[in-house]
Amino acid sequence: MVFKYNSDIMGISDRDVVTRLIHPEAFAKLRLANVTVEGGNIRYSNDAGGIIDVKPVVTTAGGVERREFLFPLGRLTIERDGLEMLAQLFHRNGDKVERRVLRCALRDRRLDGTPEASPLSAFPNTHEATNKLPHADFKCAELSIYCYDPERYLPQSEMLEFIMNLDDYLYKRFEPVEFFRLWTRAFEASNMAPWQPAPPLKGVAQFFVENAGPLLAEHGYNRMDAVCGWYNVVVFFLGKMGFTFTYGEHKAAFDALEASLERLEARIGRKLNLRERAWLVALQNIPAEFIPPHLNLHARWINTPTYTNYVCRIHRDLTPFPVDPRVATLALPKVLQLPAELANPAAPDSGNSTPPVVSVPPATTPSSK
Repeated sequence: MVFKYNSDIMGISDRDVVTRLIHPEAFAKLRLANVTVEGGNIRYSNDAGGIIDVKPVVTTAGGVERREFLFPLGRLTIERDGLEMLAQLFHRNGDKVERRVLRCALRDRRLDGTPEASPLSAFPNTHEATNKLPHADFKCAELSIYCYDPERYLPQSEMLEFIMNLDDYLYKRFEPVEFFRLWTRAFEASNMAPWQPAPPLKGVAQFFVENAGPLLAEHGYNRMDAVCGWYNVVVFFLGKMGFTFTYGEHKAAFDALEASLERLEARIGRKLNLRERAWLVALQNIPAEFIPPHLNLHARWINTPTYTNYVCRIHRDLTPFPVDPRVATLALPKVLQLPAELANPAAPDSGNSTPPVVSVPPATTPSSK
């Protein structure tokens, strides 16, 4: 298929997706073992030890090529639109109910900060403040990963409705008595974080992120990004995956939340787990007059899965990006110019665009009288 845009992410093959990005535990939920790709077909071992080949069903529509592989207990779809690769794994149980096990994607960000988007892009990325790339030649890919244990989905109920449509309860149809009844149940007994229909599969998200980095670097990408609409997700990427905040104002908002949560823990006399913290962070988005004063963190997480135009971005650097030589020639006000010996430091060996640390004397402070 000929795409309108053809990024290097299109060089990531089905074999890469199946063997390098999807954890074997995800396939195990469909009773598939030793999963690989041979000649364009998925090959796997079944419970009886047999070797099975599955041909893809290939369709094209709306600028998207879709390859679907059907198995006895589910299916895998791999979709591409020139800028994004989206893979989804579904489990089907005996009563034919289909549940998502995995949704993972890699998306080239070249159109971000503009009105344009590719067909698979689910959310707007037009806001220049958090979506514009640092340089016209900078190659950046955004990753996303969701994984759920298909055997542990919450049953259809008002609790599942509340968890999965939390934004509606926070913003569109907030009713304090109903909200706190459901919020308290979710906090105490759901064993789920906001927007989470089932517990995640252990190790699956880490596997995807750890392998996406080297794979993107092989295709020349300078950085991989993640957008964290969920508080617990940013904790995962920062704490386990070595990501850092792209913008300082978002780090400041996160640090303020963390400090408030620590003070709350000191007041109640115990540590909160990550799920409990996530529900308290979500609580900050109801109308402020209804937040119990002792639970008011005086800071909010800045975006949600529903409203994603202005987003918090975090990232991990990959292939170093060379310094643009024009930077050294830009005209600056005289008072803001560095001394000559600091203005032209030796280029770092890596070619990384991160400027060297220089020691600038502090401004003289007038003595008090």
